[in-house]
Amino acid sequence: MMAGGGAVLGRRLLRLLPVAVIGLTVMAFYALGSNLDLIRLLEWQSLTWRFQLRGSIEPGPEVVVVQIDNPSVAMLGQWPPSREHLAEAVSAIAADGARVIAFDLLLTEGQPVVSPDVAAVLWAARGALAADAGWVVEQIDDLLRAGGPDVAFADALDTVDNVVLPFAFVFDAAEANQQAWTAPLEAAAYRLHRTAPGGRPDLLTQPAGLLAPPPRLAVAAPAMAHVTIVLDPDGVLRHEYPVIGYRGRLLPSLPVEVLRLYWGVARDEVVVRFGEGIRLGGRLIATDRHMRLTINHYGPSSTFESHSFHRLMEGEVPAGTFTDRIVLIGSTALGVGNLFASPFAQTLSGTEHYATVIDNLLHDRVLVRRPWTQAIDLGAIALCAVAGFLASRARGLIWPTLALSAALAGVSAGSLLAFAVWHLWLSYIFPILAVVLSFGWYAALRAVAAQRQRLSAERQRENLARYLPPSMVEELASSDSPFGADRTQHAAVLFADIVGFTPMSERLSPADSMALLREFHALVERQVFAHDGMLDKFLGDGALAVFGVTGGDVGQARAALACARGVVDDVRQWSANRAATGNPPVRIGIGVHYGLVLIGAIGGDRQFQFTVVGDTVNVASRLAQLTRSLSAAIVASDSAVEAARAAGGADEVDGFKALPEQAIRGRHRSLGVWTWSPWVSAVTAAAVDPPEDDERHLLARDLRDG
Repeated sequence: MMAGGGAVLGRRLLRLLPVAVIGLTVMAFYALGSNLDLIRLLEWQSLTWRFQLRGSIEPGPEVVVVQIDNPSVAMLGQWPPSREHLAEAVSAIAADGARVIAFDLLLTEGQPVVSPDVAAVLWAARGALAADAGWVVEQIDDLLRAGGPDVAFADALDTVDNVVLPFAFVFDAAEANQQAWTAPLEAAAYRLHRTAPGGRPDLLTQPAGLLAPPPRLAVAAPAMAHVTIVLDPDGVLRHEYPVIGYRGRLLPSLPVEVLRLYWGVARDEVVVRFGEGIRLGGRLIATDRHMRLTINHYGPSSTFESHSFHRLMEGEVPAGTFTDRIVLIGSTALGVGNLFASPFAQTLSGTEHYATVIDNLLHDRVLVRRPWTQAIDLGAIALCAVAGFLASRARGLIWPTLALSAALAGVSAGSLLAFAVWHLWLSYIFPILAVVLSFGWYAALRAVAAQRQRLSAERQRENLARYLPPSMVEELASSDSPFGADRTQHAAVLFADIVGFTPMSERLSPADSMALLREFHALVERQVFAHDGMLDKFLGDGALAVFGVTGGDVGQARAALACARGVVDDVRQWSANRAATGNPPVRIGIGVHYGLVLIGAIGGDRQFQFTVVGDTVNVASRLAQLTRSLSAAIVASDSAVEAARAAGGADEVDGFKALPEQAIRGRHRSLGVWTWSPWVSAVTAAAVDPPEDDERHLLARDLRDG
């Protein structure tokens, strides 16, 4: 009855194998998704769809925007604005108690005190003056050299410590106004960077030059940061680049520098961690592996509180508007402001973009796309593959269609809910693909899947045969719960290792050391399986075997001693062959103990290991170590020898010599032991005995002690 039920369950599981194949195939495409342009564009479009379905959300109160709009340009009478007007704006905003002031205006050229036309006239007049008109020449030179508006703006910057002045990277060297480093740019660079575990520098941008402010302004600026915007291939602004590398330096973006000032973090407390993000003091700005932030757009233009620059200049902005807030100054004037496409509109200003990024970081709203969300994506792909399979099993024509529609609706609702509530950017296209492929192709893949399952079963059987006695393989391979519940029973434990392997390996090449270990492991494996034992594990130059997994009678001790003697005999022959070819001989030490052990599987649901634990295992390891000081090949406990005798193992215990009770390291009580050795050692134990803290023995002890 039970056998028939197991066969039915096995056939049902066999039907699910094509689902796994489909799921794994889609997962493989998911891993390559960033390199597949069509899939990438579809995923981006699905993200835009989620923004639009979610709708606008309200930003926090910390950020306020001052826009140089069309009325402001008309009031200023010029573009770019006079630096004197910018100086007045800084003074007014600072006086109102702003926490941070940041410019989204590239001030790449100086503003002289006189216009170019007037300067040309002065130069002509200077050349026409007589030689004795030196004081007039000096006056003209002073006028031509005067800083004018730049000096006024620089003086305003000198009076505050919370202003961020921008520069930008360009990707065409012909567009740059500067390519060499200056002291202000050096000061703006990140000072510390590290590589997080599993991370590596992986920056997508490769700038060719800089657009930087004039030296007078750059020197006066309390802080500088880049305002480089990189659009995705479809022309939409989705990412912020808080780290851009240029000529061996890493430069921060405007939002990072603004938050550094807002949170009062010293430059030396800012650390770029490749593969993780940017740490600002005790806060982490998490990024993707390319050191990018995925922007959570809040809505169309004018989502943030905004004030016109000309109203600020005319004193029409109420007092307290900027108090304790972040103030961004940018431009939206027609023809002079930079506008970008976002999921909500085609007219998002760069200033509102930076306001959005800053608010994202302040309120932990950056779209999350991390390794753990990729794990969710993979799980969703697996579930969707199963859902497609289940939908395909519905009867008739209408019900499968309705089931498929329900599965697709579930994927859509789940991705939208995760996006709107938890700001998670989960994959949409790949789970949909898994549903469709599983639903549409399941019948066609059934025959191929059945063959793959048969091959997989054979591989599993072979893997079992590598570790378990042949008598157990068939039973365990066909069982749904192969190891059952943990159980305590008597068993014989054998621990074998190579004596003096550490000094021997020092004289061998790595390849020779590996070859030696493989030969030794094969020898032990052959003897253990020949005596119906279970090979628990290899530990470097050591091996742990158990006799009595299927039944703990005293005959298992007899099998363990017979195996130990067989291993020693094989090693003697192997060592003699090695010596004949000029290789160093090999000696081993084996400990055998018989007693209670706990038998069970450790690990998770899918990755586990069948093993034994308990004092018996520890004692066997200690007895193997005693072979050094007792100059023996095998050291067995009283209980092992007595159990072997009781099982009729006279031949197996022949030649063993009883010794007085021995102290066992790590145990309070001494233990009666027996020794057996087919050789007389001329080497003292100290010459071959590895230190007490030998790394392999410590590892073995830790594995056994739990």
